[in-house]
Amino acid sequence: MPVSFSRPLVLAIAAAATSSAWAADGDRLTQLDAVEVKVSTATRTERLLSDVPVRTEVLRQQDIALRGSVNFSQAAELINGVRVESNCQNCNTSEVQLLGLGGAYNQLLFDGVPLLSTLGGIYGLEQIPAAFVNRIEVVKGGGSSLYGPGAVAGVINLIAEQPTKNGGFVQGGVEVQEGEPLRFGDGRFDFVGDDGRFGLSVVAQGAKNDAIDFNGDGYSEITEKDLRIGGVQMWYVPNDSTRLRADYQYTWEDRRGGNRFDQPEYLANIAEALKTRYQRGGLTWEQIVNDDFDFRLSYSFADIRRDSFYGGLGDVVTDPSDPGFDPSQLDPNVPGSAASVSYRQYGYTKNPLQYFDSQFNYRVGAHALAFGVQYKREEVKDENLDAVGNRIRVITDGSFSDLGVFLQDEWAVSDALDLVLGARADKSSELDDVVFSPRIALAFQANERTKWRAGISTGFRAPELFSEDLHVDTLGADPVRIRNADGLTEEKAVTAMLGVDWRSDPASPRWLFDATASYTDLKDAFVLSGIQRDPRDGSLYQTRSNVSGSRVAGIEANLGWQPMETWRITAGVAWYHSRYDKAQVVFDDTGDGGSTVIASRHYLKTPEWSGLAQAIWTPSEAWDAYVGLKYTGRMYALNNNTGTLKHTPDFWVVDAGVTRHFHFDEKGVDVSFGMKNLFDERQKDLEIGANRDSDYVYGPRFARSVYASVRYAF
Repeated sequence: MPVSFSRPLVLAIAAAATSSAWAADGDRLTQLDAVEVKVSTATRTERLLSDVPVRTEVLRQQDIALRGSVNFSQAAELINGVRVESNCQNCNTSEVQLLGLGGAYNQLLFDGVPLLSTLGGIYGLEQIPAAFVNRIEVVKGGGSSLYGPGAVAGVINLIAEQPTKNGGFVQGGVEVQEGEPLRFGDGRFDFVGDDGRFGLSVVAQGAKNDAIDFNGDGYSEITEKDLRIGGVQMWYVPNDSTRLRADYQYTWEDRRGGNRFDQPEYLANIAEALKTRYQRGGLTWEQIVNDDFDFRLSYSFADIRRDSFYGGLGDVVTDPSDPGFDPSQLDPNVPGSAASVSYRQYGYTKNPLQYFDSQFNYRVGAHALAFGVQYKREEVKDENLDAVGNRIRVITDGSFSDLGVFLQDEWAVSDALDLVLGARADKSSELDDVVFSPRIALAFQANERTKWRAGISTGFRAPELFSEDLHVDTLGADPVRIRNADGLTEEKAVTAMLGVDWRSDPASPRWLFDATASYTDLKDAFVLSGIQRDPRDGSLYQTRSNVSGSRVAGIEANLGWQPMETWRITAGVAWYHSRYDKAQVVFDDTGDGGSTVIASRHYLKTPEWSGLAQAIWTPSEAWDAYVGLKYTGRMYALNNNTGTLKHTPDFWVVDAGVTRHFHFDEKGVDVSFGMKNLFDERQKDLEIGANRDSDYVYGPRFARSVYASVRYAF
């Protein structure tokens, strides 16, 4: 369940973070256990958390709200073993890491549907409002047997709120970081018919902030951003056997990083600017045929249109009072000028996705059988434009699809023993052969306090276009693009897991403990080469290719203690040892006349140790308070400017906050305030100036900040 730690296990019990399965009961935060929560991600069938055969971690909305998390990227960091890592100093792209593997190895789901497209995976983590989410379910380990390509390290499922009565809330707040305010607001309105057969929810969120410069070099570390999101969710139950659902969300976001924000992007020394218009939605039909048979059919879509700019003038003097100022360098009509190059660094990307999902459930005695067919099709067209929108070239114009068929048997062998057998076959448009993904999981209730879980699961990634291909790193003002090597084949993974859950009292536990050991073997692993320069046009690129493989061994442990009704303390530690079978070249400047070659077996920007801890105090119905700790261990990060592989320091981030509840009949007002990253733990050797390596960022994403918010529920 949630919480991560650091170094030795002794420190683990003393530090680390919040759990969700240990979250709250109703709207309060005083219950340690929450075993009666219903979950669906692990088996695609609804089960009580205490009964599910495959370990599932749950982060509930109450803990998300208490910690002042306004979007998914902030909420995900409240779960042990889940890390959100920044990937760009200019534009703040981020990824979620599971099981010691990078963000490309897990799959993000919306109500069980993988709807985060290739382009949506770049900035999508910050574009998912917490107001849309009732709980987050995390299942670690290969999930391709149920969810297809991409679910190598596991799946993260965002479950939408489903109100049962009229009401809603509005909220507004501010978070101040380095003296710059981030203003945000969100709201939700719920309408439920008198007979409970129809419901409608309307949600909205907005956030806005100016750029923030951490190191005073005139270039941003936090982007200037304007985000607006609106959505609607509807459901209709015409009879006791039929349920219809529909949802739609529209995201409007502008963001820009770099410098010279008062000028067009092409006149900045560095600029990464994105204008994203993102739509997603779907329809679902659920039908109960009889006591033994039911099915679900759904159609979903996502569509992104993005205007982009990656690049800039580079190390060109832009101050007219500087003796080195040359106005011709800022004139795009002067051949060979810096502006003539940056003027042509704009882009436009279209990325529509469609997804069809079906599942048929049949119960026969002790067996619960599930069968389904899923089809996903995605298109990507990426164009290079000039500043006025003239097309220069088409960089990418293609489509890829996947057809998957799965079968699963949940077998209650006895009152104490559950067995899950599953398999899936996928035919990807990018592969000649069908990929077979089996899974087996076992859950044994040794006694009323102790449950053991074991399993072997599989995952794969087809050689499609990936999110990192559409986010363009920059080295100085030069874009760095990614190319796939000829003959790239799929990457496959097998994960074995063994875990135990223990609670002191099955009915009302004061102590909870769980531990899970895992081992992942990846074959034909994808790796990126060092940055290279194309001799034909001088452009920078990296090559993605297959290597023999890599292995990840890991252990997660979590501890929960409720010494009294008003206190809840949770802590946990995660250790992952991620290594390639052979050292991979990550830096090579010999092609540019240098003499440095760096090879390493380490996964970059992947710490071995991490941890979380949290203490929640609820002295009365009027107050909630928390202190949280997040530990990020040492990792290796590559600096392409200096040609060095740095072993980074570790970081201990402390958060604290309090919420005051005011109740008025069925209504209420919550006033929250607190401080994040109390001791300002973050990277101290950030790159500076126009020639900085935008990929050289690691550790905590944000500086010390204070926040306050007011929430009115009605």
